[in-house]
Amino acid sequence: MSTAKVRKTLTLDPELVDALGDDDRALSYTVNTILREEVDRRQRLSALSGLLSRMEAERGPVDDERVAEYRRMLR
Repeated sequence: MSTAKVRKTLTLDPELVDALGDDDRALSYTVNTILREEVDRRQRLSALSGLLSRMEAERGPVDDERVAEYRRMLR
């Protein structure tokens, strides 16, 4: 993990910022944590999509119920 940071401007709802208090480091930490979790979630869904594509290529159509089950497991 890189220690370099990127400065970006965000527009946030004031009540959310107020709920975290005045510590800008806490806000940055919280936003970073949430973004990291979202990136991880998207990577898992992308991996699932790739797996399903390979399964379809090898075995034919994948059961929609099984796809839904896998998606639930990855959230």
